[in-house]
Amino acid sequence: MKYFLAVIWIWLFLFSFSHAATFNDTAGHEYRESIEYLANHWVVNGYADGGYGPDRDVTRSEIMKIILESSLDSELPLETGCFPDVDNERFSKYVCYAKKRAMVKWYSDGRFKPGQQVTVAEALKMWLEWFDTSMSAVNGDWYEKYFNFVHTNDIFSKYWLLPNIYMTRWEMAYLIHQLMLEKAWSIVFDSSRDVTSNGCGKAPPSTAPTSSVINGLNRHYITDIGSNYNKDVPMRLIFAFHGRTNPNSQVKTYYDLDEVSNGNAIVIYPLGLPEWGPSRSWSNPGDRSYALRDFALFDQLLEEFSENYCIDKDQIFAVWHSLGAWFTNSLSCARWDVIRGTVAVGWGTTYNNCNGPVAGIVMQNPDDNLSPLSSAIRARDQMVEQNGCSLETKKYWSQGNCVEYTNCQTDAPTIWCPYTESYRNWKYYPHKRPDYAGQLIRDFFNSLD
Repeated sequence: MKYFLAVIWIWLFLFSFSHAATFNDTAGHEYRESIEYLANHWVVNGYADGGYGPDRDVTRSEIMKIILESSLDSELPLETGCFPDVDNERFSKYVCYAKKRAMVKWYSDGRFKPGQQVTVAEALKMWLEWFDTSMSAVNGDWYEKYFNFVHTNDIFSKYWLLPNIYMTRWEMAYLIHQLMLEKAWSIVFDSSRDVTSNGCGKAPPSTAPTSSVINGLNRHYITDIGSNYNKDVPMRLIFAFHGRTNPNSQVKTYYDLDEVSNGNAIVIYPLGLPEWGPSRSWSNPGDRSYALRDFALFDQLLEEFSENYCIDKDQIFAVWHSLGAWFTNSLSCARWDVIRGTVAVGWGTTYNNCNGPVAGIVMQNPDDNLSPLSSAIRARDQMVEQNGCSLETKKYWSQGNCVEYTNCQTDAPTIWCPYTESYRNWKYYPHKRPDYAGQLIRDFFNSLD
C-alpha cells in the first residue's frame, strides 16, 4: 500500500511539474504568478516562440477561449462556420458556443473579426457578466459599474483604467486569475478596497529620512511628516519637484504645501542633480522620454516611504514649478498607474505614451518668457487626450481664470489655468506662480480624496 501511494505521489509530482508553465518572457514579471496559474489550468497557451506575450493586446477570439476555458468544466463540442470569418480555426468552437448563448456581438457586415483587439471596458463587461458577479448600478457611463467592481475588490484601480485602451494579456491573466480564485472560494469579493501601504501599523522611523542611495548615488531630500501622522491611518503623499535654479530648501519656503497639507500629508522635496549649483535637473542628457533618470528616484522613494510609513496608495500626488513642472508632467504620463493627481506650473512635457488617466492642473502665465506657452499647451492637450475629455470647458474655482474640461473620464478632472497674477517684490514677474496656487492645490487634492 505504501509503495502504491508513493508511486501515485511521484506520478502527481511529475505530472504537475511537466505541466508547469515556463514562458521565456515572464521571468520577473509582476503578474507571472497569474499567467502561470492560467497556463497550468489549461486556460492560456504560449506562442510558437516560447513566449506568453504579456504586453500584447487581447483579441476577440482569445477572449472567448479564455472566458470559456476558465469557467466551464466540460469539453466543448467542435463547431465551425458560425461566422463568415470563423471557419475551422482552433478557436471556432469557443466563438460558436458564445454566439449561441448571445455572449458576443458581430459587426454590421456579419463578421466576427476574431483578430480585433478588445478594449478594457469590453473585456470587463464580458468577463464580469459571464462570471455572474454582483454589481451595484451607478450613474454615468455604461462601463463605470465594471470599473467600480474591480476597484472596490482590489483587482484593478479605477484611477488608472482607460475604457477605450486595449486590454493586455497580463491584465487579462490577472483578472481571470482573481475570478477563478473567487469561484473556487479561495478569495471573497467583499467590496472592501485596501488602500494601506505596508508601513501601516508599524512604528515610523525615529527621525524623518533625508537621503537614499539610488543607482549608486546618495540622493538628498527634505521630508515633512504631517503633524497629524498616525501609523494606523493612511496618509496622502506629495512629491514636490523644484525648478532648475532654486534648491528644495528654498522652494519649500514658498510652495505653500504646509498650507495644502494642513498636517494631513507627508511631503517629500527631492533635490535634483548636481545638488550644488544653479543647473539642477531631473534627467541626464540623452535620456529617452520614457526612461528619465529620476523616474527611478520617484520609484524608490515611493517604495521606501510606503514600507516605513502608513501611506494611502490612492493618494499619491506630484507637483510643481518650472523644470519641476516638466518633470511632473512627464511623470504623470510615465507613472499613471500610481499617481492620483498632479499640478504643474510653467513648463511642458516630453513623455507622450499615456496609458491611463491622471487628474491634473496645468498652469501657465501666457507672458512667461522663461517657459514658452506652447510647451504648457502641449502638456495641457496631452492631459486632455489622456483623460478622454471633450474640448468644451467650464469655469473652475472662484479665483483666477481656470477652466475645467468637460466629459473627462470620471475621477480624472483636467484643469487649465492661464493665469496673469504673477508678482515678485511688487513687480510683475510672469514666471512666478500665482499667490493663490497653494489654496487651489489644496482644494483640488481634497476633491480627489
